[in-house]
Amino acid sequence: MDNQLVITVKDLLLFILWGALVTIFIYLILILRRALKIVKSVNLIVDENRANIDATLNVVPDLSKHIEVITGEAAHDVQSFRTTIDNIASTTESVTGTIKENQGFVSGLSSFLHTMSIGKALYDKYFGGKVKDFKETVSEVKETVSEMKEAVSEAKETFEDKPLQGEE
Repeated sequence: MDNQLVITVKDLLLFILWGALVTIFIYLILILRRALKIVKSVNLIVDENRANIDATLNVVPDLSKHIEVITGEAAHDVQSFRTTIDNIASTTESVTGTIKENQGFVSGLSSFLHTMSIGKALYDKYFGGKVKDFKETVSEVKETVSEMKEAVSEAKETFEDKPLQGEE
């Protein structure tokens, strides 16, 4: 008698399929076991912090009321500020239009001011030291004049107290 074991491709595929199903069920059981541990930990944490959670839940309605009030005030401020922004926008458009209309004048004025700044720079470069010397001289003259005024007023006070020789 020949003892032969015949395995067909169908039997092999069924064996692999059942093995895969068993493996999937084992992984599913492990995942559900971990999920159960996580749920138990969360329940424990919630039970330990029940007082804090309740206090927070009691405060939430007041917070939402305050948020509504702040949101209303902010909306009101935005509405009032919107008119200001519209006014600024219209003023900016007006100024832009005026500048565009007077572009030639503005360009000329800009060119003139630029020329003046160049002239001032050249004047400061070549005559700045002389002007500084002149200013120092003027300040010295002012000091001398003020000293002379003081001397004259002192002399005047001295002579006012004494009568003249012919007036005695």
